[in-house]
Order: sequence, then C-alpha cells, then structure tokens
Amino acid sequence: MKVKRRMAPENAATRGLLMDAVESLMRTQGYGAVSARAVAALTGLKYPTIFYYFETMDDLLITTYRRRTRSVLERTQAALESESPLHALWSAAADPFDAALSLEYMALSNHNELIRAETIVFGERMRRVVADRLSERLRRASPDIRLFTPFGITLGLTSLGGLLGFESALGISGGHKEIKLIVDWIVRRLEGEDRSVPVNKPRLPAGRRSSEK
Repeated sequence: MKVKRRMAPENAATRGLLMDAVESLMRTQGYGAVSARAVAALTGLKYPTIFYYFETMDDLLITTYRRRTRSVLERTQAALESESPLHALWSAAADPFDAALSLEYMALSNHNELIRAETIVFGERMRRVVADRLSERLRRASPDIRLFTPFGITLGLTSLGGLLGFESALGISGGHKEIKLIVDWIVRRLEGEDRSVPVNKPRLPAGRRSSEK
C-alpha cells in the first residue's frame, strides 16, 4: 500500500506565497513560464519545498485557479448587490489587471484538462448567478425580454469588458472611448438612470411595418 506523504497544512502562509508567485509569473511572462523552478526562484524557496505544500504542479495550478475563481465570484456578487450592478459589473470586467490574468487562464485551459474542466463549471455558474440576479431588474427596464435577456447582457458586459481590459493591459486604446460611451448609454437606460430613449422599442429597418414578423 502506498503511504501518503506528509503535507503542510492547507492554511500555511507559504501556500499563499506560492500561489501568488504562480499568478505573478502568469501576468508578467504568461502561463508557459510557470514551472516549479520558476516559482521557487520567485519566492526564494528551495525547489523541493514546493512539493511539501503541493503534491504536484497540477495541484498547485488548480488550487491557485480555485482561489482565483472564488475571488472573482465574491467580487461579482458584491457588484450585483450594489446600487448600480450593471455599472459595477462592467467596471469589474474591464479591469486591465484582472483581464490579463483571466486571459492567461483561458489560454491555459486550452492545454490543461483540469483547468479546462474548472473553467467550464465556473463559467456556467458565473453566468447563471449574474443572470438570476439581473432578471427582475432587466424585466422592469425592458418589457421585451427578448431584446435584453439576462444572459445576453451578462455575456456582453463581461466579454466586451474583458477584451477592453486585456487590450488596455497591452497598451491598445483605439476605439475604447467610443465603446465605453456606447456601453454606458445602454447601461444607464437599463439601470433606470436615463429614460430619454426607450430601450424596448428598437427602430425597424426602412420599409418594414411594425406588424411584420
């Protein structure tokens, strides 16, 4: 029978230090730069020390990723509980510091089955949480729920915000001001801040009657 080797307690401060090093490497050099030796060098620890706190590098990666997703979920829930949840959600999604790391995790998920499985579960859970919390607000803002569905708004804000955040981290800014104005225009109406243009009555193309399907 294989004897399980002794491991450090899960609340050990050094575990957090190692996870911080993983994410620092991902932000600055990309997920491909993450290795046991690179993590050890960044933390100033000896290489074998890592495997006292984590059984394998996959264990370190998945634990770090789960810490990350918990943090994202907590911040998202806080945004949804604010007075202007759509604004808060958009701001959080467009944060360049977080967007760069999120993209690295997405890239890693394309090559690591464990991270991919976690990403799928977390992504579906996040969209459901946000959509459930926004359903009533969007229903009040737009009687035509087919136009502004909770899932559509959720995916639009988080995906577009993430893209802008990543581009900002790279130094790309062309068109960002215009996109932010468009998003702000939509969000203010969905938040009930500006009713000058009804969001539930989109203009029909010329030549079509409102009775046409």
